[in-house]
Amino acid sequence: MKLLNNLFAYTWNGQDNNCNTYVFANALDNNRHLVIDPGHIKTPSTGEAALERLLSEMQMDGLQTEDVGMVLLTHCHPDHFESARYLQENYQALVAIHEIEGAVYAHYGGTADFLLRDGELKLGKKKPFLLNVLHCPGHSPGHVAFYWAPEKVLIAGDAIFYQSTGRTDLPGGSPDQMKQSILRLSEMDIEVLLCGHPYGHPGIIQGKKDVMENFDFLKQHIL
Repeated sequence: MKLLNNLFAYTWNGQDNNCNTYVFANALDNNRHLVIDPGHIKTPSTGEAALERLLSEMQMDGLQTEDVGMVLLTHCHPDHFESARYLQENYQALVAIHEIEGAVYAHYGGTADFLLRDGELKLGKKKPFLLNVLHCPGHSPGHVAFYWAPEKVLIAGDAIFYQSTGRTDLPGGSPDQMKQSILRLSEMDIEVLLCGHPYGHPGIIQGKKDVMENFDFLKQHIL
């Protein structure tokens, strides 16, 4: 589904657990696509063909899967990263994850082509595409969000959901770090908040008023 300009959202609507995926079409050199969190290849409990569904939906939007040029991962949990290796091996897509979680990704058999850190990320040479990488631990030690300044879009991964946050009881999780991450993100100028899962809501929150109301809810009821 096209959200705005060249940004597409693919929200998960299956029965089993999988993440939402976001794609910046033609954002890289040679009109290749940037994919954020491609999710599972097949879901763990019911075996739903998650990657096949994602690629089919992209093709229906006119995005050729062989043009995937890069995968950015918000964090190193299989429901977000599992398909990255497939895209890397089959389409020569580069894969990047935060430097704190690079070793964990390698433990799972993944190979990061480069590592992320807090700050500006400039992709491509001909007409660089810019994102801001925001280190926001709490759900995992090296969790990041991506901010697209021109359209004030925050791709939050599992830091923020609709009226909820990511779990902090998994290995490397921290309630205190999650609180600080949410407070940091809430200070940003956000018009579109894109969540990592469709828990009770598609996970696409649009409009500054609705975005701020979601942050206010988290501060009052969750943090």
